[in-house]
Amino acid sequence: MSLRWRSELLLELRMRGCQAQLLGPGWTQQSQASASAGGSGSSALSAALAALRLADVDTLPSIAHLRVADEYVLHRLIDGDGPRSAVLEQARAHFDQALGPGERHVMLLPLGRRRHRWLASAVNASDLAAWTDALQQAGVHLEDMQPMLFDEWQRLRGQIRDEDAVLALLREEGATLIRLIDGLPVDLLWERFDPGDATTLDRRLRAFARTPQGRSLRPAWAQTDHSGIPAPTEASQVIYLLPESRTLCRYVWDNDAARTGPLGP
Repeated sequence: MSLRWRSELLLELRMRGCQAQLLGPGWTQQSQASASAGGSGSSALSAALAALRLADVDTLPSIAHLRVADEYVLHRLIDGDGPRSAVLEQARAHFDQALGPGERHVMLLPLGRRRHRWLASAVNASDLAAWTDALQQAGVHLEDMQPMLFDEWQRLRGQIRDEDAVLALLREEGATLIRLIDGLPVDLLWERFDPGDATTLDRRLRAFARTPQGRSLRPAWAQTDHSGIPAPTEASQVIYLLPESRTLCRYVWDNDAARTGPLGP
């Protein structure tokens, strides 16, 4: 958390709405005023800012920080111990190959201190231009943009007490599934489905958890022996689930049984 010398806006843009918070000077993250509005993209941003003005906010701050939900973003985990510029070029090359030619904005954020693990995230340049324009029309400058996934990882990592686990972050149109090994993300997958469908959620989670090392091989630094063969999947699997309530819950799947409960303070 950085020190703010003046009031700023924190905007969380989701697929079906936007929440706007007014943060005052200082260290605290407690908002002085907040408002939300439905819609998507730039229309949701404009509506949320208009709603904030109605919440006894006569003048909006001139600076905004934007956090964007996974539905707007394509993510990729990247290992790289070279210069950040080289890792960023690697990320851009991946997105060009995966998405084809096109204008996009690529973000690169560090995920851990012990390993050179990065979260690369791409958004369409046209989306970013529309969001920026919506803010400018309200007299607000977009100071920075980050994926909501990164903000949540920074907040949740201290609450995850298992080195090896699966983290499921529910969204409005699906879930982001992350496999953790030695406390660091090694696999990341976006699954689109109705998060209110408990049966589908359970099936997608179990499929991801039971696939050895998610969608990729266990990295060399996470091997438990020197055979070069990935370690087998454990009989039990720890699942951390973040629902819309934002209360992190811990599940343990032992064969077909499951034990669950919200995390304590």
